[in-house]
Amino acid sequence: MTIDRVEVSHTAAEKADRYLSPAQLETVLREHTGYVCRRTSPNHDNLYPDNEFTLRGEFYGLSLDIVFAVESDRVAVITQMSQHSDSLRGQFYEYVGDTAEDAITHARL
Repeated sequence: MTIDRVEVSHTAAEKADRYLSPAQLETVLREHTGYVCRRTSPNHDNLYPDNEFTLRGEFYGLSLDIVFAVESDRVAVITQMSQHSDSLRGQFYEYVGDTAEDAITHARL
């Protein structure tokens, strides 16, 4: 699957006045790089969805976290927010790559 179809949730779209527009979110997922990871729990299997990822980076001059899900027929942007967590590295986050395409590949495993 490539990122042909991106759906932006109502929650993410409502934040366009503070962060990115739906069109900008689509462009970021298709063309930009950052730090892509997913939440994990070393002590609890299946606690977090295997298809939900966070893309952290600077996009259009804003430091953002974009939370998205890889689904069978689309990539769905769940929300966007300022980088409120100090780190997305550590035992509760699994690094999967630098692009949304890397998340798609990882979700297929």
